[in-house]
Amino acid sequence: MKPVAYLAVHGGAGNHNPKNEKGTKNGLRQACAKAISSTHEVPDKIALSLVEDAISALEDDSRFNAGYGSNLTLDGNVECDASIMDGMTGGYGSVGAVSGVKNPICLARCVLEHARLSDKLGRLPPMYAVPFHVNLFF
Repeated sequence: MKPVAYLAVHGGAGNHNPKNEKGTKNGLRQACAKAISSTHEVPDKIALSLVEDAISALEDDSRFNAGYGSNLTLDGNVECDASIMDGMTGGYGSVGAVSGVKNPICLARCVLEHARLSDKLGRLPPMYAVPFHVNLFF
């Protein structure tokens, strides 16, 4: 029996203009379709990759407040947060306040994969990464 997967996405926090509802729903459908179509290329693709693909599509779409469509900081910069969790193992990876990264979800996935590596000293690897910003002028 072929495994069955269900994929659902949401358009983020906040309000969407009712005038843009049709376009917003279309963007959500496109994100799911992109992720699901990738399973034809790799038939046994894991759910984690489906989620990463769907979120990447949302990050690439300016209609959503992720990645390309992010809200700006007070300084006018884009800083993104992203998290991803493996429901099978409970492992997760996340990033916060990252700039200059096209798809922060891919960076969060890298943190998740790195967190799975064993440490020679038995330490827990980081599961959350935030770049260090120094602001000398408060």
